[in-house]
Amino acid sequence: MKRLRDMKKWLFAISLSIPFVLAGCSDSDDNGGGGGYASPYWPLATGNSNMPSSGTLVAQYSDSPIDAGIGKLVDGDANTSYQTPHGSFDITWNGNSNVAVKSYSLTSAADAEEQDPRDWRLSGSKDATDWVTLDEQTGQVFTARKEVKTFEVDNNVEYRYYKLSILNNNGSSSTQIAEWTLSAATFEGNIDDLMQFASGDTYTSLTPMGTQHLNDLTATADQLAWLKDATKQPDAFAGLSWQTFSVGTLYPFGDPLPADVNQHLIGDCCACAVMASMAYLFPGYIKNIIQDNGNSTWTVTLYDPQGEPVEVGVDNYFVADGSKVGASSGKSDQVTWSTVLEKALIKWYQVYRGTSDIGGIGTEYVSAIFTGNGSSFAFGANVLSAPELQRAALVSLQQRKIVVGGFSQGDVPADGNKTTTTAHAYTFMLPKSDAYLFTMRNPWGMLPLSGGGYSTDEKDDGLLNISDDGKVPPLIDLRICDPGAAKGFAVAGNLEPYTPPSYTPLPMRVAAHILQSGM
Repeated sequence: MKRLRDMKKWLFAISLSIPFVLAGCSDSDDNGGGGGYASPYWPLATGNSNMPSSGTLVAQYSDSPIDAGIGKLVDGDANTSYQTPHGSFDITWNGNSNVAVKSYSLTSAADAEEQDPRDWRLSGSKDATDWVTLDEQTGQVFTARKEVKTFEVDNNVEYRYYKLSILNNNGSSSTQIAEWTLSAATFEGNIDDLMQFASGDTYTSLTPMGTQHLNDLTATADQLAWLKDATKQPDAFAGLSWQTFSVGTLYPFGDPLPADVNQHLIGDCCACAVMASMAYLFPGYIKNIIQDNGNSTWTVTLYDPQGEPVEVGVDNYFVADGSKVGASSGKSDQVTWSTVLEKALIKWYQVYRGTSDIGGIGTEYVSAIFTGNGSSFAFGANVLSAPELQRAALVSLQQRKIVVGGFSQGDVPADGNKTTTTAHAYTFMLPKSDAYLFTMRNPWGMLPLSGGGYSTDEKDDGLLNISDDGKVPPLIDLRICDPGAAKGFAVAGNLEPYTPPSYTPLPMRVAAHILQSGM
């Protein structure tokens, strides 16, 4: 008997490696080749929005309908679902790297509540043989269709395999689940009760890029070739000059940091705020989407208006401010990853919007281009109380969502002698102490002072600490964006406040028209 058990374990471990051999056949399997059932295997690439690494999803049974296979569980679309004619079953994630999962979520399907999972167990394993129970849920009820339930996991062990065991559903002989995610990010709290005050929902079933991308242009084959060619330059715009710069490392502090994003001449504060948010929440994602070609050119992976990856070639020809970089740059006026991403965005904009001028580009619009997901919503100024505003921001950050906002009034003292700027986008971050609601980073990398001038010498990197003073919180609006493909690269464990690196302050170089308009 022991020999038989060992053989079964060996066969199961081998089955988890089969998907990598069959990955090239997944399309034909999913289209019904060989019997009308979907393949029980589904490979996912690095950067997928559901799992923390590349790898393969494995269903216990191979009798799912052809249009509801295991791949629907991780396609990022709550309108589709994985279906199986069983009330209890296992789903195993075989990752290509070990990771300590800190939270996970299940999303109910769009219909048939009787098929919702009710009782389940999440387990982890290093070898697909010995499993450790990480979480158990019983009597769970999804009160709405396409509802997301997220659960924190007390786990510090890096496992390669994670198994979701559905033990019972809501009474049907079949089960369906819209989405399953595993994340290295810790989940804390919810803002469900605040959603009645939200506005500007950008979700649409027509494209994962959101309503804001519905009217984008379609690229021709020639335009896609132009986009990928690093030697092809975008049109000049807004009277800005361009020149070639020498480039050292794109990551002056080792990993991408918000300090690498400093706005100068281009009126794209929202884009800069989104890039700083990605550096805060998903530094590994930035390195993943920028490929260094080794000849002062880079290939950047962005997403087209249909949510499909598109490659953008970038060389070292950037917006100039005299002899200095006029595009987003680092603290020492050097080209950084943000300079490269910004130029890739400019080229993208020229193809899909018909102009290279990204001045005034919106938060939700640019976030989707970087992450492939345009779902977002907002809270306007003077809509939430200060504690509610804090909860909306901090819970969303802990869920690793991109949070960007601003002030409806400028020149208001907000942090000692520092003041607000209106019509300007800031990156939200956790506060450095309980004395503050949260911290907002100005992409200028410095802050205006009430007595005149800017906080250049304070080395604060533009951080504005917001307290509940009864004056500033009512002025704040914010937009919360889904992280899309970046989610799998979330920093592990509890999110920490941002501490600026050590740097030598330089004279302020923000264009006068940007200082006046806040763009």
